[in-house]
Amino acid sequence: MSKRQNKLIRRYQLIDMLMHWSVALGFVLALITGYLIFFQGTSTLMDQSAGHTSRLIHRIGAVLFVVAPVLYFIFSKKRFGFLSAFKWSKSDLGWLKAAPKHYFLGGDLPPQTKYNSGQKLYYLFALIFGLLLAVTGFALWFDWFTGAAGIIMLVVHDISALALTLFFGVHVYLTVFHPSERSSFNAMATGYMDSEYAEHHHELWYNEVNGQDQKNDEQLQEKPKSYTM
Repeated sequence: MSKRQNKLIRRYQLIDMLMHWSVALGFVLALITGYLIFFQGTSTLMDQSAGHTSRLIHRIGAVLFVVAPVLYFIFSKKRFGFLSAFKWSKSDLGWLKAAPKHYFLGGDLPPQTKYNSGQKLYYLFALIFGLLLAVTGFALWFDWFTGAAGIIMLVVHDISALALTLFFGVHVYLTVFHPSERSSFNAMATGYMDSEYAEHHHELWYNEVNGQDQKNDEQLQEKPKSYTM
């Protein structure tokens, strides 16, 4: 492995990783118990101790899923980062066109920013269906609606959960199991990404960060040294 391949670039801060893994943990807990409740039926589960435990874990997962991004929005300086999901360009459309060939057969992709088009798409759907899932989930939890309105809440909740499950599965495959995309997972686990991968998959962001680092180095070199007696 070359020295260049060993070079790492900072991609995420600790607060970013804490938020991501908290949301992921909350979603997985709610996902597993949610499908258990869906297939077993709430009436059956209510009469079993295992059912009460499943519903409790489901609600703990839901709280994690909602509270983590709320706290991130309050305390992170990058609280408006979600707006990147709505910023699309011709390069993003080119990425979507080239992605199938790239992931299955190999091939180049158009230059991308910090988040490529696939990540933006996943982020956009997670934002939309995550919000629907949270609102309908709490409505069902606290019985805000009854009758037809309650049934609508349940249907929207289930559809949102199914949509997020599908996108979550693709996300996990591409970041964990795809042979050439492991660096993306490592970045969220450690905060650092291989610079060669960053340049190839996020060229616009890489050039921006690299240029800023060079500018900082030049400023440090130009700064006059001070001496004390």
